[in-house]
Order: sequence, then structure tokens, then C-alpha cells
Amino acid sequence: MPRQPVSGSRRRGGFTLIELLIVIALLGIIGTMLTTILVRQQRFHRAVANVADSRARMRDIATIMPTDLRSISTAGRDLIAITDTSMQFRAFVGASVLCRYSAATVIELPPKLLASGNVLTAWINPPAPNDIVYLYDEGTLNGNVDDQWLPVTISDTASSTSSAWCPSNNVPAYTTAADNNARRYQITLATAPNPAQVSVGAPLRFAREVRYSIYQADDNQWYVGFQRCTPNAVYNQPGTCGTREVLAGPVVAGTADTLTSGLFFVYYNKGGTRLTALANTDTISRVGVGIRTSAESMLKAVTQTGGTITGGGDSLRFVVGFRNRI
Repeated sequence: MPRQPVSGSRRRGGFTLIELLIVIALLGIIGTMLTTILVRQQRFHRAVANVADSRARMRDIATIMPTDLRSISTAGRDLIAITDTSMQFRAFVGASVLCRYSAATVIELPPKLLASGNVLTAWINPPAPNDIVYLYDEGTLNGNVDDQWLPVTISDTASSTSSAWCPSNNVPAYTTAADNNARRYQITLATAPNPAQVSVGAPLRFAREVRYSIYQADDNQWYVGFQRCTPNAVYNQPGTCGTREVLAGPVVAGTADTLTSGLFFVYYNKGGTRLTALANTDTISRVGVGIRTSAESMLKAVTQTGGTITGGGDSLRFVVGFRNRI
């Protein structure tokens, strides 16, 4: 006879509902802990990046602004407008010599790099429309009694490797055949100089009107900004400035109080007396500059263990002396 099956069912191994709930709860706790650690790491690295970026911008300002300021002459009215939180002035960006007139209002310059090794052209920034070129005008009298630097606005600029500009067969020659492929500039002036007084070989200086200031942006934070400006038709009056470029920030809010402002300028004459009136800009001998960053630019960073790296703002101060006034 065939064997009868054993009655009843065998129990299968597995997890009870309570065990599953415990496992899910433990996984949730572990996931929460891992997420918290990752978020803290992200905050930490983001804060470190913000600190590094803020300090890099401060270093940039410590290089850029003094370079622009040292080139100006307050005696020559290069300082156009001043406040406790802004400066508008002509920053010099290059120098060259007049190689040739190709038209009444068009002059040509030698290349920056000459095969001879001589340097007749040098740029911090190449010239651009609305820059100012100072032409050395010898006047009509012998000697330098009536010599002057004649400011003329630049209408247009062009650069090329064409040997037709400042050619090697020019008299006097500032280039050689070896310079034929070197890049050179042609400058169009707003007004024509007198070639009898601004002669070939005359030195040229190039300037750009700029403005440094503190401002409040759309995010309600304060920043240090830089602007290029279009020169005013009246030489000693400030021109209209364009779009701001952010140099540093966020910084502390701008105020007239140099003890609390995010950006401040303090002006002195050569005797050490502080000056505040615009009428006295031609007597300013030096300027003290200060920048204070806000806590937002030096964010508190949370460490991986949950601790806090304390940090608020940072600051930068420097003094620049102007030429011809020390």
C-alpha cells in the first residue's frame, strides 16, 4: 500500500512583523545619521570655500586698488570726486610714443614687443574707447615754459599685426622689419591735436576714469564695486559710470562713520591734516582705505562632529601716497 502523507503543514522560517519594524526603524536611524553627517560636511566645505573666496577677493583689492591709486596725480586733478565711501579718479593704464599720424585725428603706436628689446609701449590694460590719452604738447615757446599734457578722449581703437601701421620705413623709425608681424595699436581721437606742437615721437600716457564704491545690491547685501566711467565734457567734473563689477562682499553696510563702514576712505594732505571737501582734492597727499567684510561672507562652518568654527567678518586696511604730493 502507498504511504499516507503526514498530516499537518511544516513551518517556514522568516521574520515576524515586530522584527521587520525594528529593522526598518534601525535603518531609518542610520540613514538619518548619515544624512546629517553629509549635510554637515557640505556646510563645512561650503563655508571654507566662502572664507577662501572672501580672502582671495580681499587680496585682489589689496593689489588692484593701490596700483590704480599710485598712478594718479592729485596736483593734476586726476582725483575727480571723493566721499567717505567712494572715489572717482583717472587711473593710468599705459604709456607709449606717437609713431605716426595716419589722419588728423588718428595716431599710430609702436608694438609692445620690439625685436630690438626696447620698450616704447607698455600696458596695464590696452586702450579702449572713452579712455583719455595725454599728449605731450610742446607749445610754441622754446624750453618747457608752455609745455603741457593735453588730455584728449579716445573715440575708437584698433589693433593689428599690419606693418602698415608704424611702419619700419617711417622717419624717424621706431620699428624694424623684424617687427612687421608684431601687434600694434591705432588710436582715433575725439579732437585733432596740432602736429606742430604734438610731434611724432611725443610721449603719450593713457588713463581710464574709474570709480570704487560701496553699494547695496538686490539681495540687500552690501558689496565693494568697481565701475568704468565715460569722461565728462568738462574735464574736472565726474563722468557717468557704467555697470558695477563686484570686487568684494558681502561687506558691512556703508555709512559715513569710518569706524563701522564696510568701505571707507580717509584723505590727508602732506601735513597730515584730514581733508573732506571736494575743493581740496588737488592738495590730497595720501588716502587710507579700509574694508570690513560681514559675517555672511565669512560663514560659520559646522564641523563633522557638530562643533562650530567661530568666525565673523574680516578686514583689510592700507594707505597709498600720491605722486607729486609727498
